[in-house]
Amino acid sequence: MAWYEIMLLVSLALFLITTVGSMLFGGADLDFDVETGTLLSDIISFKGLLHFCIGFSLVLTLMKEVTLLSVAGGVATGLVFAAALYFLYKFFYGKAQKSISYTTEINDMEAEVYFWDKTQRIGEVFLTLEGRPVTVTITCPEGVDLKNGHKIKVSGTRSLVYPTMFEKIMIKNNNEEEL
Repeated sequence: MAWYEIMLLVSLALFLITTVGSMLFGGADLDFDVETGTLLSDIISFKGLLHFCIGFSLVLTLMKEVTLLSVAGGVATGLVFAAALYFLYKFFYGKAQKSISYTTEINDMEAEVYFWDKTQRIGEVFLTLEGRPVTVTITCPEGVDLKNGHKIKVSGTRSLVYPTMFEKIMIKNNNEEEL
């Protein structure tokens, strides 16, 4: 096996690891780059170097020889891969940022009681916001007794919610019985 074939396999394996890693751990950026704030520094990064290696070694692997022509073609293809994939990542990242809407107002949303302190009439509920479970503080008027696991309708803000109707709160437990 030639060195350029090994280079292709290693760079493809690293590409798959970083891609899967960024999908599974979206908050963790698996890229190391030079922080000068220019387009060139954004392309000259770990991912940019990885894309260059893929393009470069792919040309050499397809040509099955190392000549001046194959090296020049590999360098050109590597640069195109690095630049094109940089702009592709930037495009998809922009689309992903626009598709996320940050919920601040909660109106008549179902929640599950996670914790309830009867003496202070305050607790926490699970809500689904932006596609993920979030805990939000809940307060209730006197006389309302919540239990862990109850499903209720709540309204309020992202930091504090209240049951939808104070006079007639419909609370269901896991057996779907009304209390």
